[in-house]
Amino acid sequence: MSDDRPIVAPEPRRNADGTTTITTRDAGNIRVACPAWCVVEHGYSVPPAKAEITHRSEPVWALVDTPEHGPTSLVEVSLVQWPYSDRDTVFIGVETDDGFLEVGPTGARRIAAALRDQADHLDTMANQLVNLRAGEDQ
Repeated sequence: MSDDRPIVAPEPRRNADGTTTITTRDAGNIRVACPAWCVVEHGYSVPPAKAEITHRSEPVWALVDTPEHGPTSLVEVSLVQWPYSDRDTVFIGVETDDGFLEVGPTGARRIAAALRDQADHLDTMANQLVNLRAGEDQ
């Protein structure tokens, strides 16, 4: 994530009609209708510029609890949209070592296939490790 992301963002104002009012630094208060899946912040900077207003679903992490290191997260995914930017379509956001990637259905399926391939490779390596460690006992 961006280094300028606040630890705690102010909650946007929820209106009686179901819309949300977001105070922006360049356009004042903007009233937006959030999609049903939008559940978290509406910008990474506080206050955001109008083009930075972000709809985002609850992030989901691939979590693992290893005996060696305890609980950790491996990858985060969520739905994202910037409704007032030049990229106003909905994407799947994937947090990687290269940053936060926004991908469409084809990109998401390629990432899923790569993760399945990596999981298969990891299982193969785990079996190899069992065999190597069994050889140490002899």
